Amino acid sequence: MWQKNIAQLSSLNMLKTTPLANIFNAMKEPAKKHHQSKWGAFLLMLTVGLCGWKIGLPELASVFNNMAFENYKANRLANTQQAYELALSVDPKSRTALYNLGWLCEEVQDLQCARGKYLQAAKLGLPAAYSNLARLYIVDQKNYAAAVHLLWQGLKLAEDDRVKYSLLKNLGWARLEQGRYSEALQHLDAAIKLDSERPATYCLKAQVLEKMKNTKEALPQWKICLKSADSQEFDEDIWIGMARQRLNEEKTNK
Repeated sequence: MWQKNIAQLSSLNMLKTTPLANIFNAMKEPAKKHHQSKWGAFLLMLTVGLCGWKIGLPELASVFNNMAFENYKANRLANTQQAYELALSVDPKSRTALYNLGWLCEEVQDLQCARGKYLQAAKLGLPAAYSNLARLYIVDQKNYAAAVHLLWQGLKLAEDDRVKYSLLKNLGWARLEQGRYSEALQHLDAAIKLDSERPATYCLKAQVLEKMKNTKEALPQWKICLKSADSQEFDEDIWIGMARQRLNEEKTNK
């Protein structure tokens, strides 16, 4: 498989040689042309060549990102990591590659690596990176104030509703952990308005309502959580256990 990936990298040669070919062509112009004109053409070709190379880097990084995604779907995690690192080698400021590599680190529970990559992507202005970095502050470091700060910063940048949902969901989660239940409920309801199909908000809302001693309203949220949450998702698997226990308790008490 990796031999195939190397073969695909042959397009790099085209990106490297095309600008240089143009430069040499400029240098081989007929001697009858004025010396200054020849070197003017040389400098122009050099500038165009270098600019063309720099412009092509994001597109090349995108190719490696797509290659990484295909490797991930095939469960080739080592190749996935290599492809993301290749994307960063040609475009160190690729926010997508940094974010995806952070996500991959998180998948294998290398949280220090994940935090570092998310932080780099966030500094480059990627709102989704703010959300994922804040989540790690919630679940790993229990630093809820730092999480809230990051989430507000991300919300200032976010335009996509899916990203806004994630930021608001995590903001509600952080407020839950801070004991600021009314605010938590407000943020979770705002997230549900953006996407009513995703189960995480219902799992969190059930916990908030339980903390507010509103058991009656919490029960429907627990039911949605249990029915819709995915046990393969780290957070949701925990909440499934909580929902099952809480609903079993309710049956016993009847």
